[in-house]
Amino acid sequence: MTKKSTINEEMETLAAVVKVLEETETEYVFGMPGGYNGGLYDAMIGSSVKPILVRHEQIASIMAETYGRLTGKPGVFTAQGAWTITNGMMGPLEAIQGSSPMLILTDMTDNAPYSHHGSYQVGTGEYGGYDVKKVMEAATKYSTVVHHPAQAVQSVQLAIKHATEGNQGPTAVVFHSSAINGKVNPTDSPSIYHSKKYLVNQNKTQDKSLLVDALNLLKNAKNPFIIAGNGVKASQGYEELQTLAELVGAPVGTTANGKTAIKETHPNAVGVIGNWGLEVSNKLLSEADVILVIGSKLAPTDTCNHAKELIDPERQTLIQIDIEPKHASWTFPVDLPIIGDAKHILRDMIALLNNEVQIAQELVEQRVNKTAKLKDDMNYMYAEEMESNETPIKPQRLLKEINEFIDEDTMITLDAGENRVFTVHYFKSKAPGSIVLPASAGGMGYAIPSALATKLVHPDKKVIAIAGDGGFAMTMNGLITAVQYKIPIVTIIMNNSVLGWVKNAQGDRVIASEFDDTNFSEIAKSMGCVGFKVEDPNELQSTLKKAFASGKPAVIDVRTTDTESYKKVMFDLATSLED
Repeated sequence: MTKKSTINEEMETLAAVVKVLEETETEYVFGMPGGYNGGLYDAMIGSSVKPILVRHEQIASIMAETYGRLTGKPGVFTAQGAWTITNGMMGPLEAIQGSSPMLILTDMTDNAPYSHHGSYQVGTGEYGGYDVKKVMEAATKYSTVVHHPAQAVQSVQLAIKHATEGNQGPTAVVFHSSAINGKVNPTDSPSIYHSKKYLVNQNKTQDKSLLVDALNLLKNAKNPFIIAGNGVKASQGYEELQTLAELVGAPVGTTANGKTAIKETHPNAVGVIGNWGLEVSNKLLSEADVILVIGSKLAPTDTCNHAKELIDPERQTLIQIDIEPKHASWTFPVDLPIIGDAKHILRDMIALLNNEVQIAQELVEQRVNKTAKLKDDMNYMYAEEMESNETPIKPQRLLKEINEFIDEDTMITLDAGENRVFTVHYFKSKAPGSIVLPASAGGMGYAIPSALATKLVHPDKKVIAIAGDGGFAMTMNGLITAVQYKIPIVTIIMNNSVLGWVKNAQGDRVIASEFDDTNFSEIAKSMGCVGFKVEDPNELQSTLKKAFASGKPAVIDVRTTDTESYKKVMFDLATSLED
């Protein structure tokens, strides 16, 4: 196949970069113009690539991370170097720990030829300045500095390659002014080829005999269990996971970041495992003799800090599917590692189950019935607080009302803090892939920008952002972006005027964790949103109807109690697994 050049005429460096983005079907660039990247925006005039202007770099970086997480294509974040490595670091931090493909385009603002004299905003790492590349290296999978126009274009292509292949993650290209101010020519060396020629098909799976061995272990197990992590979501392997679980009859528990890898209304679903997990899911996991781990690193929070009562390689057989070889036997020794894309490996396993490794339907039904009985006995995803009419409103009651209001076409984004762990623990999802949460790095201020990106990716779905008042205040300027681009998200605030996790951890010695009361509904109105303040739990659903009926960005300020603690949903290993 002929590898034709992507550059057939002389053009500005950043115009050639935009051409690379077009070739890789990039839809949006999230960011703020500044520094030397003005040419990037100029080149997007008339392009298929659309810039989304934000009011703060944190918003843009999270939008890019969420876009990459949901689509599998790199979300592009751009800003001036100084503010990329300060205001804009939350997105790459979540992306590097949560394996979200992301491309950061930034600059050194080097002011050549004066950069060695500590010139204004210089980020080359010379004496008297700061080092953009060094900071980028600390929070990305791959980063590079480019000095030559052709090198700049090729490096963007390679950054996209590195962001999307293997264990996905954030990459960064840092432009020196010598690259930005130059021009790209067809005769340049290194030669520039079409961007898609650099991308490798990684859909191959392991050999059939390995998959047969794994399936026979599951077939012959007394108590099989499936752990589904964020890798299932990254590969979009929702249908395959559900089908495999149904054919095997095994219960499926997810990690916190893997929540909604399977819809939690499904008979095989048993909710989240680990520190924030349910009693039923952790009990079934602890009793399993064969565990299939799909797309999870088995982090300490997923395993109650490697508690042997939960997972013990000496008494349990572990099978692990992961796209990254480093993740196999990383935290626990694994009996059968299978390296490859989760969706395609599961698809191959399903084909084998339908032909070569058949499991008796009677055994499948016995396994499913056992799971159903235990879920019923242990009040699966139910709490008495869900029925409470108390005011301020209990978060469990709020989540119940949201759950009853939504349908399968609703997406929910979460923030950090108690609002997230309450939702992870109590909220029974109705559709796979329907919750996006910062469970990797866990920074506050995530919900609103994530909801904006989610709505851009899924314009036909309802999108709800759930945040605490602490996290909401950090990125509420994202609502201005929502109004400007007519992105009708609905934001629900658990407003208890405290940093809940912090205050509840302080016990009787409370300091610097309480806020003055703030009416966020009025602030939202001043931004151009519709705003509601809710103090009665019986008004929640009617208010949600009004918010979505408005067709505008909306904020529902829900006055919640500060007496409910994260400690209530933290799994008590010592008492819960006793016979």
